[in-house]
Amino acid sequence: MSRNLSDWLLLWSVLVMYRLYVDEVGNDDLTHTSEEAHRFLSLTGVVMKIDHARDHLTPSMNWIKSDILDHDPDEPAILHRTDIVQRKKGFWRLNDDAVCDLFDRAIIRLITSSDFRVITALIDKHWMLGQKHWTNMQPYHYLMEILVEKYVQYLERMRSVGDIMPESRQGADKRLQRAYDGVRDAGTRYVSKDRIESALRAPNLKFRAKKENTAGIQLCDLIAHPSHIYVRQQMNHDVTPGAFCQRVTQLLIDEKYDRSAGGLVRGYGIKHLP
Repeated sequence: MSRNLSDWLLLWSVLVMYRLYVDEVGNDDLTHTSEEAHRFLSLTGVVMKIDHARDHLTPSMNWIKSDILDHDPDEPAILHRTDIVQRKKGFWRLNDDAVCDLFDRAIIRLITSSDFRVITALIDKHWMLGQKHWTNMQPYHYLMEILVEKYVQYLERMRSVGDIMPESRQGADKRLQRAYDGVRDAGTRYVSKDRIESALRAPNLKFRAKKENTAGIQLCDLIAHPSHIYVRQQMNHDVTPGAFCQRVTQLLIDEKYDRSAGGLVRGYGIKHLP
């Protein structure tokens, strides 16, 4: 083995590897943007050390599934907000108030005890279509640009490197990869192409389907909707979060959103257009 290659491998081995787990709320449909249900799209990223996901998040989440949900290990419960709210699949057990209370407290404890940072970017698609000077009317492009920019800046502060793992959305995967390719090729207003490539070595997103039972993806799923609602509150929208959503949001505000050294969250942990 050459000395240069050996030195590079040694350097890589001592770098802490981070992963950005990504989930979306909304869709990129541009045909019904005047309707409230189709107007807003957000991408939320959970930044976590890969070894923390392996050594803490995954076993802690598995405990919830086995000891509270009593799931079948060969058909594991997948923590998905829609299934939880609708009590579908293994979550029918939450119809028992005592089990539901235990589950809610366990999820809050999981979020509190896990070490991660959150970045959410949201766009009003109806507003976007009214910006005549914008030639690229692709909401995913703008949100991915923001997410990559903020993630790279975080990695630089940590003096580390990372990759990105979004939840697979089948038809949306290619659009998200194209948006990522565009950001890597051109850079952003605040982060150059070279800085992106230095912090994010992998050229491809590491898509994972929900059924693959990735703990980081499931954590992101639990956080994405409360964060989406909170950002819309910051935009003075008429939205009403539920009780559990409020508890999660408060945790994000108190400690989980990425922030400046002075504690500023806006521009670090959250950004919205307009």
